[in-house]
Amino acid sequence: MLDDTGRPVALKITRWSDSETQLTLGAQAPARIRSLQPEQGGAFVETAGKAEAFLRLPADHGLTEGQSVDVTVMAEARKDKLPRVSMTDTCIPAADNNSWREAPIHDVEIGDDRIQAAFDEASSAVVTIPKGGRLCIERARALTVVDIDSAGRQSKGSAASRALQLNLDAARELARQVGLRSLGGLVILDCVAPLNTGSRKKVLDTMKSCLAEFGLHTATVLAPSQLGLMEVALPWRETPLHERMLDSRGNPTDETLALTGLRLLERTAKQNPMHKLTLELSGQAKVWLDKTGAPLLDKLSDKYGQRFTYLASTKPMPTVYQTA
Repeated sequence: MLDDTGRPVALKITRWSDSETQLTLGAQAPARIRSLQPEQGGAFVETAGKAEAFLRLPADHGLTEGQSVDVTVMAEARKDKLPRVSMTDTCIPAADNNSWREAPIHDVEIGDDRIQAAFDEASSAVVTIPKGGRLCIERARALTVVDIDSAGRQSKGSAASRALQLNLDAARELARQVGLRSLGGLVILDCVAPLNTGSRKKVLDTMKSCLAEFGLHTATVLAPSQLGLMEVALPWRETPLHERMLDSRGNPTDETLALTGLRLLERTAKQNPMHKLTLELSGQAKVWLDKTGAPLLDKLSDKYGQRFTYLASTKPMPTVYQTA
């Protein structure tokens, strides 16, 4: 989803390999209570599609193991966390629904540069702040840490005035990145000093306003502390984008690399309708394509003809070239 200026503010990824039983945000499904866990405040349930999820329940719920219930997905799975569901009479607050669900959909060419750039930005550890400076975003196990780097920024005024404007621009950009990356949980922004009481309030109000603009009205935001740390607690909704596309070291997964290669192959095939083409992938990405993605290559061959081959390569990123 793009804003009025053409900047991406939300991304949605759906892959061919996604399971039909995958529980997605807002989906409703019949389920059965498999195990009550009062010490955890709820129960483990199993949907009709055999997907597992955690259902939070009040102490006086009156439900029994094996009982059938209808549930709504409140948060998708992430890392070692099961999806979280609620009884269907508890809906996702309208203000926190992702706006891409209602946004108009437009077809774009395979490999569209704007789409690729948006996904590249969403997986980058460093992003540019409008008017200069950078945000350095690092995801730890329990939280996301964001540092502000003023490098390359030119501004006038006192040190306090320059710091305030940079912090305000950083807060606006961080709010956009939260939506772009589907981040949830605790986020810590290390603001630039000096900060007085008035400037802390302005940064707080800006962050709240920008998060609300992106549909996150229920986020909890604290004013920067004496040490300049701003804490933001975000509701978990969709699986964070980096968990779908990157491995634990922050590198593209084998699936991501293989699919990137196939998109590049299709784009090149459309531009060169008579050429035989070869796709080179890193070794493990080729293994993924051999085991899982071969039907996708078959579909490309059905659409563009039997003129493709693919090979293992030592190059980290996919490449496509004309075959002699």
